[in-house]
Amino acid sequence: MSTAKQMIFANRASFFMAGFCIAAWAPMIPFVKERFGLDEHNLGLLLLCVGIGSFVSMPTSSWLSSRLGCRTPIVVSALIVMLCLVSIPFITNIYLLGLVLFIMGINAVALDVISNIAGALVEQVTARNIMSGLHGLYSVGGFCGALSVTFLLSAGLPFHLAGVYAAAILLIVMLLGSRHLLTTVYYDEHNQPLTREQYLEKEAQKKQEKAANNQKSSNLQYYLHPIVLLIGVMCFIMFMTEGSMLDWSGVFLTTERGFSLEHAGFGYAAFAIMMTICRLTGDKVVTKFGRRRVLMFSTLFIIAGYLIAVLVPHYIAAFIGFALIGVGASNVVPQLVSVTARIKEVPPHISVAIVNAIGFSGVLVGPALIGFLAHAITLSNTYLCQAGGVFLVFLMSLFLIKKLGSQISAHHAQPAEQQ
Repeated sequence: MSTAKQMIFANRASFFMAGFCIAAWAPMIPFVKERFGLDEHNLGLLLLCVGIGSFVSMPTSSWLSSRLGCRTPIVVSALIVMLCLVSIPFITNIYLLGLVLFIMGINAVALDVISNIAGALVEQVTARNIMSGLHGLYSVGGFCGALSVTFLLSAGLPFHLAGVYAAAILLIVMLLGSRHLLTTVYYDEHNQPLTREQYLEKEAQKKQEKAANNQKSSNLQYYLHPIVLLIGVMCFIMFMTEGSMLDWSGVFLTTERGFSLEHAGFGYAAFAIMMTICRLTGDKVVTKFGRRRVLMFSTLFIIAGYLIAVLVPHYIAAFIGFALIGVGASNVVPQLVSVTARIKEVPPHISVAIVNAIGFSGVLVGPALIGFLAHAITLSNTYLCQAGGVFLVFLMSLFLIKKLGSQISAHHAQPAEQQ
């Protein structure tokens, strides 16, 4: 297997783990809710522990990858998430559970963000259009995690073994795929790897040149770049959409459509299946139609999905709506990440980390916000508010297309599977 294929395979494994670990937790939520007798408000507070962990992880993911590369942080984060999943079914103290979810949030975000940094770098180094495919493996992981855990629980697997099963799958994937992850995030203009020392030396030379020309240079400008922050907000809303499916689709089906606890996870599975299919074919779709059309039509699919799920009072309509949301959400974030990595003013390992850190917090913070809103205005009305948020992404996409122009265009390289 060529070096390029090895790197792509390793990154597919890391994306699979990132998707699997969070999705495997989703079918456990109704059981946790029932065990502790939580209403929507208190469940939202518990889920906020995961979100707080995500905020702690955000400023450290880029720092870790800049010093340790991508492989070591991904492996360590995956191991800690495994331990958290194993322990959750055994915890009977809600405060201890909150602590474990906090730790899981830290490491789940680190795993996701650093995987995206590695994916963006591999896409540039190999000159292949792979980002949608990588996120497709995230969706494969999400589908496998949600569906397999739901199926096992429905078949009578004791709740305390669900976490053990999830951790075992993660461990196998990690052992198979972690070897060829990138060990550096620094590359020169010819896509040759650099050590951190070589990169810092080049950066120092650039700063000296700017100082000689009386131009101010500061690393703070990287973190406050307006386009990077705008894309981060767009990804936050999109990841919040995924979070609304991950943590609340089961609750929606049980409370609004009368589904049993054991089968509630199939709602997220409908979302995950369509997202998986569309992401795995996304590289070809983007190459054919371009990022502009993909961004515009995807957001409209999501809005339609929310409206169908909420306004048509039947469980089949809910499944159709969740599936449409999966179709729409499949390729927005991968293409936004690809665009982010091509913003010339900011190094990719910083810009991608910022966007994914802000964005992924939507998966973790969003469900808690949804819980607060659901307690106040019902879950159905909260889903309509979420549709309004996606409409804002539609408007932001119009601005982004106008601002960046050709950078929004699809990458000219062929999809990875064609090369």
